[in-house]
Amino acid sequence: MITFFRKLFSSKFGTIFALVFVGLIAVAFTLGDVTGSGSFGGLGGGNVAKVGGKEITLGEFNEALDNQFRAVRQQNPNLDMTGFVKGGGFEDTLQNLIDRYAISAFGEEVGIAVSKAMVDAEIVKLPGAKGIDGKFSQEAFQAFLGQIGMSEKTFREGLTQQYYIQQILPATRGQIKPPASYVLPYASLQLEKRSGEFGFIPSEAYAPQKDASDAELKKYYRDNSSKFTIPEQRSVSYVLFDASIVNDRAKPTAKEIADYYNDNKDAYAASEVRDVARFVVPTEAAAKAAIDQINSGKSIDAVAQSLGLSVSNDTNITRQALTSQSSKAVADAVFTAAKGQIAKPARASLGYYVARVADIRATPAKTLAQATPEITQLIENEKAGTVLSEYTSEIEDAFADGQLITDVAKERGLKVETTPKLLATGQNPNDPNYRPKPEMGAILPAAFQLEEGGEAQLIEVEKGKSFAMVSLAELKKAAPPPLAEVRDMIMQQWKLAQGAGKAKAVAEQVQKAVISGKSLPEAIKALNIKTQPTQSITASRAELQQPGQNLPPALLLLFSMKQGTAKTLAVPNNNGWLVIKLNNIVKGDASKNAGIVTAKTAELSALMSREQAAQLVAAATKQVGVKKNEGAIDAQRKRLTKNDSQ
Repeated sequence: MITFFRKLFSSKFGTIFALVFVGLIAVAFTLGDVTGSGSFGGLGGGNVAKVGGKEITLGEFNEALDNQFRAVRQQNPNLDMTGFVKGGGFEDTLQNLIDRYAISAFGEEVGIAVSKAMVDAEIVKLPGAKGIDGKFSQEAFQAFLGQIGMSEKTFREGLTQQYYIQQILPATRGQIKPPASYVLPYASLQLEKRSGEFGFIPSEAYAPQKDASDAELKKYYRDNSSKFTIPEQRSVSYVLFDASIVNDRAKPTAKEIADYYNDNKDAYAASEVRDVARFVVPTEAAAKAAIDQINSGKSIDAVAQSLGLSVSNDTNITRQALTSQSSKAVADAVFTAAKGQIAKPARASLGYYVARVADIRATPAKTLAQATPEITQLIENEKAGTVLSEYTSEIEDAFADGQLITDVAKERGLKVETTPKLLATGQNPNDPNYRPKPEMGAILPAAFQLEEGGEAQLIEVEKGKSFAMVSLAELKKAAPPPLAEVRDMIMQQWKLAQGAGKAKAVAEQVQKAVISGKSLPEAIKALNIKTQPTQSITASRAELQQPGQNLPPALLLLFSMKQGTAKTLAVPNNNGWLVIKLNNIVKGDASKNAGIVTAKTAELSALMSREQAAQLVAAATKQVGVKKNEGAIDAQRKRLTKNDSQ
């Protein structure tokens, strides 16, 4: 049933054409992880609001808008400034600034202290503010501020406000526990079940057969252009290369190989390792007695066990290692004995060693020529990381100096490739069969963050292994395509829109017939149109509250109706109308379901705490006083949307 609704409410036309809806979550009271470059510049002095005795300047508002817009674009690269403003981002950002200032002003009034030393202590902890010695560096801090596009004054003001918020708002958390009598009705709602039925009135049944005139079609397309807008497209120039590009620069010279050989002669000298089985006894006499038993035919393990001891086995042990573990005398005795023999008893700090040489493996010395391949690989591996870092730094410096990606690539013998104009998803609106390279999964997100006319960027495609230079070749802003290119589709949409208007009136007639006493199947049958049979629908409220559900609007409507009533609901994209009737409600009872009651108690407690925090912010705002500069705010709003549309 839910599958039917989802199919019904999905677009019947090309997936390229869609509205970009922006759902903005309320901005939390935090500086957050933001990036930006102050691209909203161009404003002079003045302010957008006065909170208490402090002004929120146009520059600060610009900075906050820039950061918020960039943060939202990281989640939705297709978002343009008009969509951001219309989606509430402009107002949300301003309100967040006002709320932060109000809490700070309120905190000052009631005597809460936030000192400069507290802010300094927080700044010193920032990883981005540390120099190469791991200590705070003013130069590193300024560079960090440049990277996030924020002035030191704004950054410090934000930290100060954050301290006030951290000291004031926690008082509203976790302090409210709703009574059981308040929780039970809400908990019982989760167990409520509803059943009903619905019928579909298709727009096609009432769509005109005759095509629209040119004037009608142009007007429809102009009035509904946002429905058919193709999101922003970008053509990307890129250069792919991997770590092997520095192999030649990482190859060692003959002198480097010789120096390494001479500095590590011991590693290439003749060597011998032995496998040794051993145990320790307290006296030399005991050691000799044990050796006699082994030489008479007993195993070293059996002799050790008869003495209440266990044998230790050393594999690939060198004379030097055995000397450090025991003593020089023990090592000399073991490395003098032949394979399979028992070494002469020798003393160490713990006593006398009884040791059997199980195996001997000798490695002859390596000449410089013999060691060269191994040393070459060692030095190459060691140099590769450093050389690669230098190579990528050279590229980044070249971009910072204003060099174009074509010039940088040419100097290094690399090939520049350019994509067609793509959506952020990698789709090509002009070629449904286009398939981007796998590397585009890393390149496109970076490309959609580049500023038009800005410098190219170097990114890692696969950490430490492959890289890409990325540059914006061409940008096509979000816009509807020329009518001539999509005329057939728009004509079909126009017909459906005309049919949808008539289908709505018919659906309302069916609704009245059902309310007056007719059954839903009878009322639809009387229309004498080709449509699907009415279908039943049953669901519990708990199903609606499961996380991750993309629930059809019709199902949600069923749980907002009175029993016995009927309502109409438009199907998206002018596909038709639904008539929904609620037949029965079975109320739930959670009085014996402790799990649901406990969960609902926690949920309501959190909601009430948030409401209390919101009321505290509202009260603080009222107490300190807020005066908005509506003229400056309106001018800024118009400027942003106007710039975006040009």
